[in-house]
Amino acid sequence: MHELSLAHDMTRIIGNVLGRKVHLDRVNITVGPLSGISPESLRFCFTEIAKIEGFGEPELVINQTRAKLICLDCDTEYEAEDFYQGCPDCGSLSRKILSGREFTVDSVELEEGED
Repeated sequence: MHELSLAHDMTRIIGNVLGRKVHLDRVNITVGPLSGISPESLRFCFTEIAKIEGFGEPELVINQTRAKLICLDCDTEYEAEDFYQGCPDCGSLSRKILSGREFTVDSVELEEGED
């Protein structure tokens, strides 16, 4: 379960950026369907790690994107929900990934009263 190490890295990076550990209200992230990340597993792991690391019990808001690909056989650009979806026009699995591997921490909101 690599989501556990991702959650730990998220809290470490947030702590480094903030310069200290504070109680967080919300953490907003973006996860693409081709990132290999299970959003629900990450949510569970992050909740537990945040508590252990002294960040309180922040809400993890996950914006899930769709993958954008271009078929290398017929040049059709299309969206996919997973890596195994072929081109809707010709069925080919030969494609270039334009987006869908995202994993970013977009913003962090502090609890009221925290500076």
